[in-house]
Amino acid sequence: MTTERREVALSTPEMSRAIRNLMENAIRHTPSDGSIYVEAGVEADHAFLSVVDSCGGIPATDIERVFDVAYRGESARSPAQDTGAGLGLAIARGIVEAHQGEIAVVNEQDGCRFTVKLPISQPAR
Repeated sequence: MTTERREVALSTPEMSRAIRNLMENAIRHTPSDGSIYVEAGVEADHAFLSVVDSCGGIPATDIERVFDVAYRGESARSPAQDTGAGLGLAIARGIVEAHQGEIAVVNEQDGCRFTVKLPISQPAR
């Protein structure tokens, strides 16, 4: 059986930063008794990586803006020691889009799913 080799072209340091930003965001917003998990795989013409948390979800009024520069949802505005500057998700979006990919978020069960999709290069012939 022959296995077709398919690759994702990316800059490792930059994509690592994007994924780290998603993980840090999940850790920051998930309660200590919650959980976070990562899923990765291949679907059709793209590879994907999802970070799924149990943060309680993002309010509908905020979900369309979470990738905006310096946007912090209402729950993130409460005074806390480690709330962030509202740049991590915007930086992640910029990195993913620079790789011709897509990043999205949806509320799911008791939290959120942030998914990065990157195009798979066609095999050399």
